Formats: sequence, structure tokens, C-alpha cells
Amino acid sequence: MQAAPPLPAGVPVKMPLLHAFYLGLATLAIAALAARGRIHPFLALTGVAAVFAYASGMSVSLLGKVFGTGFGQTLNTLGLPVLGAAMVGVMSERSGAAARLAVATAHWRGRTRGVVLTLIGVAAGSGTSAGAGFAVLGPLRTALAGNLPRRAALAMGLAVSAGQGLLLPSPVLIAATAILAAGWVRVLAIGLPLALLSAGAGAIAAYRIAPADEAVPAAKPSSPWGAAGLVVACVTMALMLLVQSIGDIPSEPFGGGSARETILGAGRPLIVLLAGVAIMVAATGTWRRGGMCETGWAAEAIARAAPLMLLLGAAGGLQSLAQTTHMAELLAERVLPLGLGLAVPFLAAAIMKTLQGSSLVAAITAAGMTQPLLASLGLDSETGRALAVLAVGAGSVTVTHINDGLFWLVADAACLRPARALATVSALTLLQGMGVLVALVCVGWW
Repeated sequence: MQAAPPLPAGVPVKMPLLHAFYLGLATLAIAALAARGRIHPFLALTGVAAVFAYASGMSVSLLGKVFGTGFGQTLNTLGLPVLGAAMVGVMSERSGAAARLAVATAHWRGRTRGVVLTLIGVAAGSGTSAGAGFAVLGPLRTALAGNLPRRAALAMGLAVSAGQGLLLPSPVLIAATAILAAGWVRVLAIGLPLALLSAGAGAIAAYRIAPADEAVPAAKPSSPWGAAGLVVACVTMALMLLVQSIGDIPSEPFGGGSARETILGAGRPLIVLLAGVAIMVAATGTWRRGGMCETGWAAEAIARAAPLMLLLGAAGGLQSLAQTTHMAELLAERVLPLGLGLAVPFLAAAIMKTLQGSSLVAAITAAGMTQPLLASLGLDSETGRALAVLAVGAGSVTVTHINDGLFWLVADAACLRPARALATVSALTLLQGMGVLVALVCVGWW
């Protein structure tokens, strides 16, 4: 877990407000360019990112280097899980496994589906990567969503965000808990009900305001083994991410040395992809049908995942460019003297998250800024430190937008164009964060 990269030589930092203004313009420009499908979001995001970096004072060589680094890292951390989910999804569709699972849960009421998907999303959000957790559960979510796949996608996305910011062992909370020296039991005891309430409120809003769903064509169900394989594949991939997150806890609950490295390695994106695909292949027998050839399920999955993978890479490139300007840290520091109690760590993390995109970087930086101020903010107690950790966590997932991979994953799954996604995903994560802050203040008073 590392904070934002050090400032490269030659990059100006004297005008963080101007850089933030440029990022705001970039966000609006991407939404406008991609409106009604006039320009592909990947081209819009890439072009606007380059203009943003140039306007922020970066040289051409630095722009290309920083963007390329962020692009490659994101393809590894998010692109591979997206590809694995696409392969599992295509196999489940072709084999009838998804249809079988849909038939098995056809008697579920809409409320039951919403509760199940919300709980799964909260748990997935506490894994190593919220975006990867959302991605690998995509095929399972689609099969369980019934006739409301778009609304289910938005609801699960908000649940994943809530779990990422409020539920241990999320890396965001692990980092904040360690830096602020809080007790993990108290953080978990307060954070778990808040995560469930925040996710539940997000799900209710999602099912009410998400765009109308289209009729899902019926498919021929397969044997029960295919449906079981779909569940096992998706849950296994999500659990691998969760176990890796637990292994990252500083107290090393799995021990140290080679055993810990093996456990951490099992949650790497490539291993997650291979595990999910292997389980699904074994359950559906798709290796017997030429599925791995250039015209089989593998080719279809790659073609389906490639545009989203490129879009995620471009978002990672923009995130890296925004981090290099260091505008987020400089502006977050300005809220520290306000002395507003829990609002200080929340606002510091929210500013960091909004301006540079990474929840983990936002949590690490905001927690480090807050740690020396705990006594002056009235938070230098066991409960106060736990509340400060959760305020940092809530702020670090507030206002998810174009520089965050989870934003694009949810927008793609819910079939939202960038402008509509900003009005729903970004607005709802803002409301979730503000609601959690109010709840934390109430807990502190109580």
C-alpha cells in the first residue's frame, strides 16, 4: 500500500485549484463528447486526459510515461478480472448455466433478489479491489437479477462501494486503521451496520432511479452442474480477492514468510482469472466443443471484454496523471485547520478521492494528515479513533467518477452513458458518503 507517487521534477504545484478546475472541465468534456454515442468513451477519455495533462504543465514525454504506467497497472488489476468474468459469463450463457440458475431462482421476489445482491456486493467490496470484486461477480449478478439487470448492476455497484469504505478487511480500512492506531474490533462493530445501511439505501435508490430494463431473452437451461459451476466460479474468484485482503493486514493473520506470499499470490488477478475459467470449464465441459478456438467462447469473451478493458486502462492513465499533479494533497491540507471533528478526515479523504481517483491513496494520505490532529479534533479515544477511521473510509469512496475504474464498470453494467452515470453513480456515492458522515457524528454524540 503506497501513497501517491513523489512529485517529478519540473511539474508545477503552485496552482492546485486551477488543476482541479481543469479536471472538472475534463469530466464535463468527456460526458459531452460521449453523449449519444458521437465519440467512443475510450477516445474521449484518452484525448481529454492528454489535454488535461498538457494544460497542467506536463511535458509530452512525462505525459506519455505517466499515462502508460497507469494504463498498464489498471489493465493488470482490473482488466484481467474483467476478462475472466467475461469468459465465465460467455460459458454460462452458451452452456445454459445462467438460464438454469435463473430458473432456479425464478420464485424469488424482487426484494429478495435486491437483498441477496446487496449483501454479496458489500462482502465483495471488502476484498483487495472493489472494482475487481464487482467484475468477477458480474455473471452471477446477471443470472440472479431476473428482469432488472441494469438496476441490479447499479445497486451492487453502490453496495461494493459501501463495503470498500466501511467494512474490514477492505484495504482502505486496513490502511486507515493501522495509521490511526484504532482497534479493529471497534472499527468492524461500527462499520458493519453502517455498510449495510449505506448499501441498502443505495439499493433502494438504484431500483427507483436506474433506467428501465429491457426484456431478457429466454435461454435453454443446462444441467444443475453448470449452474453450480457458475456460482462456485464467481464466489471462488471473489473469495480469492477477499483472502488476499485479509493477508495484507499488518498483524499477518496467516503468518509470515513463504506461506503468506503464497496466499497473497493466490489473489493476484492472473490467478483469479485462471481459477474462475478452470472451474467453469470443468463444470460445463466446454473444452469438448471447440470453445477455446478462435471462433469459440474464448474469442467471444475477448471481443466482449476488450472495449471495457481499454476504457479502464485509459481511466487508470488519467488517474495516474491526476496523482502526478499533487493537486489532491495540496487541497486536502486546506481542510485540516477547520477543526470540524469527524468532518475533517472525511473531507480530506473525499477531496483526495474526487481529485485523484484512488480510494486507497485517498485513505492513506487522509489518515496520515489526520493522525497528528486526533487530540485537537476530540478523537483521541478508542471510539474516536474508530470513528475517524470510518470517516476516512467513507470519504475515500465518495464521488466516484471518470478517474475511477469502478465508475466505468458500473456504468457499463448498467448501460449508462458517461453523462447519465455522473448523474447517478457519482451523485449516489456522494449521498452515501454524506449519509455515513451524519451517522458517524450521531454515533460520536451518543
